[in-house]
Amino acid sequence: MTAIVVFIPKGDAFHFVNTRHAFWADILFTIQTYFGDGLFVIGVFIAYCCTQQWNFARAILGTYIFSGLICCVLKNLFDADRPATVFHGDPTFHVVSWLRVAHFNSFPSGHTTSAFAMAATLAIISKNRAFGIILFVLAVLTGYSRVYLGQHFVEDVWFGSILGTGTACFYLLAMPYVLRSKRMSFSLRFLQVKI
Repeated sequence: MTAIVVFIPKGDAFHFVNTRHAFWADILFTIQTYFGDGLFVIGVFIAYCCTQQWNFARAILGTYIFSGLICCVLKNLFDADRPATVFHGDPTFHVVSWLRVAHFNSFPSGHTTSAFAMAATLAIISKNRAFGIILFVLAVLTGYSRVYLGQHFVEDVWFGSILGTGTACFYLLAMPYVLRSKRMSFSLRFLQVKI
C-alpha cells in the first residue's frame, strides 16, 4: 500500500479503484463502509456493555475517542479536498445515488481510522488470531469502500489505517502506565484496560 501511495499519482490510484464498479459492489461497499462509522463503533461498545464484557467495552470506547480526536485535528489541519471536489464534472467519477458525498476534510479517512482502531483493539484484547484476521479483513474492505464510493483518496485510507492501528496499540500499551500516575485524574480510570 505504501508503494501505491508513494509511486502512483493520487488521481491515478483513485481512478483505478473508483472506475471499476458494478451495482452489486455499490450495495456491498455501501454496507461495508458502515464498519467504520461512529454509530457502528458505539453499537459495538453498547453490545459489549450489555454482555458485561467491560474490558472490551472500555477498550473500544477509549481507542475510538483517542483515534477520533487525533483524526479530527488532522482533518482540520490539512483541510484537504475530497474526490468529489477534485473531480467535479469528471464523467468517470463514480458515486452511488443513495449516499451523500462529502467535499472537504479528506485527509485522513475517519471511517478507516475507526475501522482499524476497532479491529486492532479487539484483536489485541481477544488474543484470538482468527478473530483478529477477520477484523483486519473487514477493516481493509472498509478502507477500500471509502475509495470505491468516491469519498476518499487512497492516501487518506492508507494513513487512516496507520493512524487507527497505531493509536489502538499506543492506547492499549500506554494507558496502564498513564493511569498509574498519581497526577492522573481519577475520572479517567474507567478507561483502564487489562491486556
